[in-house]
Amino acid sequence: MAVFTYKARNASGAIVSGSAEGSERRMVMQRLQAQGLNPLAVKEASSVSRSPLGKLGARVKSWKGLNAAKSGSGAGEQKQVGSKREGIGLVVLKRLMELHSSGLPVGDSIRILSQRLSDKEQKAIVQRLWRDLSEGATLAAAMTRQPRYFPGSISYVIEAGEATGNLAPILRKVIDYLEEKEAIRKKMIASMVYPGFICTVAIAVVVLFMTVLLPQIQGMLERLGGEMAWSARILIDGSALLAQFGPFLLFGLIVGILGFQQWRRTEVGRQRTDRWLLRVPLLGKIFFFGDLFQVGNLISTLLESGINTTETLRLTERTVKNTELRQRFNGARTQVNEGLSIAQAFQRNQFMPDLAVDILTVGENTGNLAHSMGEITKGFRNELTDRLTRLTTLVSTGALICAFVLVALIAMGIVTSVFQVSQTLS
Repeated sequence: MAVFTYKARNASGAIVSGSAEGSERRMVMQRLQAQGLNPLAVKEASSVSRSPLGKLGARVKSWKGLNAAKSGSGAGEQKQVGSKREGIGLVVLKRLMELHSSGLPVGDSIRILSQRLSDKEQKAIVQRLWRDLSEGATLAAAMTRQPRYFPGSISYVIEAGEATGNLAPILRKVIDYLEEKEAIRKKMIASMVYPGFICTVAIAVVVLFMTVLLPQIQGMLERLGGEMAWSARILIDGSALLAQFGPFLLFGLIVGILGFQQWRRTEVGRQRTDRWLLRVPLLGKIFFFGDLFQVGNLISTLLESGINTTETLRLTERTVKNTELRQRFNGARTQVNEGLSIAQAFQRNQFMPDLAVDILTVGENTGNLAHSMGEITKGFRNELTDRLTRLTTLVSTGALICAFVLVALIAMGIVTSVFQVSQTLS
């Protein structure tokens, strides 16, 4: 009998690996499915029977893989993907949707893309997807192996679409969500460009004044017996203090940041910092509505695709980034499984605002929960956009005020110093 190594997803969503004996690959996959596992990859390891030592090593390897999956599942979900790579993944999804919507199966669409794409990075992504699909993995499992390009939340939605055989509308919803998320990010960056430019110019002017002009003015006044103006004296004393204590402050800041990051990686640190983030003025509401926007979009998409409420909430819980909100969502999901309505569960666990809960109640009473959740998501998106606009306006105003103060100090220092020189000469 041949020995096959496998990777599969269990009922809780964790990826486990191990080995099994069988006469052929199909039989091993059927046996895994009978055990409640969803096979992702099944490969023939060897046709020779393993020794007891080899079997022990395989068990140890399987146990390590299971532990790694359990410990890394939360970290994988929280891992932030670079916007550039996420954008590349979005382009791949668009090309895939174009082919799949025309009637081609997913496998054939991936195979054609692996041959036709000209961009090297996009082609490498699709080739890895095609390799995993050829080994028996699902599209969602193949995307899970490339988290830099496809976030975990996207893979879960794709998994639901494959389970219902309704992948095309799911892909369209995913693309719309990613495009909207990218548009919000670009809008925020664009609004920060001008104040960033102003601050950069102001800092450059300050550095030029303190390193070139101010020493010359100070030397001239010392030769003539004059005194520096108070505004110029502030700049000189500030630069002296910065030169004296700056390295120590920088070192302390770096050590503090590294220590904070290390503590945040722990379970307790993650929970506390996520709880604090929700209470930070301005930023707290942005994190809150950002998670609600993602949750609402995912729930409405899954419900419209025919996924039942229990499975929808289970898949959605994995995508909640903030641990405090995830605990609230978990409590609500448990209460829904016990028979409580979604609106009541969200209200009891304070997961959504009261107005959103009222809209959900109407949707559940009318049997149109997916539509109500979609309307709530639009409200979350508008609220998120408004708060981001307020934040960027506040930051822009603060940056302009700081730049104005610095330039004003420099201007006053130059003017008063010139007056001091003229008075000394006269």
